[in-house]
Amino acid sequence: MSEYKAIALDMDGTLLTRDHKISPATRAALAQARAQGIKVLLVTGRHFMTARPFHHELALDTPLICSNGAYLYDPVQNRILSGDPLAIAPLTKLLAAVEAQQMGALFHLSEGIGYLGCEEHVTRIRHWSANQPEHLKIALHPVEELAGSLDNPVWKLELFNQDPARLHTFMGEVVEQMPFTRDWAAPYAVELVQPGCSKGNRLAQWAASEGIEMDQVVAFGDNNNDISMFEQVGLAVAMGNAAPQIKSHAHRVTADHNEDGIALALQRWVLP
Repeated sequence: MSEYKAIALDMDGTLLTRDHKISPATRAALAQARAQGIKVLLVTGRHFMTARPFHHELALDTPLICSNGAYLYDPVQNRILSGDPLAIAPLTKLLAAVEAQQMGALFHLSEGIGYLGCEEHVTRIRHWSANQPEHLKIALHPVEELAGSLDNPVWKLELFNQDPARLHTFMGEVVEQMPFTRDWAAPYAVELVQPGCSKGNRLAQWAASEGIEMDQVVAFGDNNNDISMFEQVGLAVAMGNAAPQIKSHAHRVTADHNEDGIALALQRWVLP
């Protein structure tokens, strides 16, 4: 039997290929792991609505850790089990600056995704959602009035600008002074969650609830928001497409996400 009891999977750049698919080899390796009693868990920066179709495709029986660890979502009950939303006072101040400086923003809400500007991202989500069955479609809400977006918890705020220099200046002048945890997803995109929220911390919370030690967990990832997992698990595996600084935090490096990196790593280091 494997010494590992759980596999934590980042999605974009890790589980999913460049065309946002799960390869047959990866699907088969994960099924083999589950047949041996190893739990498989999605741990993603995505909102639960954009992660749920892949959870459904893999027929997983675990909850999802979403929005960079801001919350734990149960797809069976269709509800957030636990989490820490952004504090209202600094968020209100930040959103006023976002509006004044015309930054794009996506709001991870309990009932869907709110948006301000960033039409390119919203169009992409809308087109992808259109191909999903009715019960897996994405609820998108235009944020006409910023104050209205605070009626419900905001679990994660994504800020966008097509000019990376403008976004970096905005972060330095406005956001750096605020109590948010920041993860740069790309030069033109930064993700904000409540302090203490991270993939690694929420994964540790879930593992403890299952009676699993963190050294019995394998984590796969490729980006900055995966480092918090790498620092806590027994086996941290960086994808071949990860940047060198991400790989430096991993115990092992596998093949590219488009070259069955997860399947190869599981066969080599996890499955007997």
